[in-house]
Amino acid sequence: MKLRETLNLPLSATAAATMYADPEYTAIRRSTLGANAAESTLDGDPAGAFTVRTELSMPTDRVPDIVRPFVGSSVTIHEVQKWEAPEADGGRRGTTSLEVAGTPAGLTGTLRLLPGEGSSSRVEIDGDLVAKIPLLGPRLEKAAVPYVSTVLRAEERSAATYATSHTG
Repeated sequence: MKLRETLNLPLSATAAATMYADPEYTAIRRSTLGANAAESTLDGDPAGAFTVRTELSMPTDRVPDIVRPFVGSSVTIHEVQKWEAPEADGGRRGTTSLEVAGTPAGLTGTLRLLPGEGSSSRVEIDGDLVAKIPLLGPRLEKAAVPYVSTVLRAEERSAATYATSHTG
């Protein structure tokens, strides 16, 4: 199922790329999402191309009822963001993948980090949410879209917290 989101960040595109690569941002995301645990690793440097691998352990108390039998009381999400080197305006292209450990569900997509006005930017996410479960897959995908959108929207709150602690 297609998933499209635009996230508005209170940071320049360059600062947003630095944020994504910063382990402190992973800790902020953990708190914002109410995750049980979160850790990330960085390959490369945010001045150029880089990849961030994040593992989040999330409680499932807010997932749709139809999904709960497949995930239990918590899930581990493996996320990989691969960012290309910055373009002349500071924008970037990238890819993302989310895999829910132990399930046949995940998200793959493209990312576009675009400079905004002043010290702002936006991230456009164009992805495919897939639950490879015979007969139930499409229903699970449809039920999961609002949950995934909520998790993605939490990025805006996490970025605001990060921006506050790194500016002024």
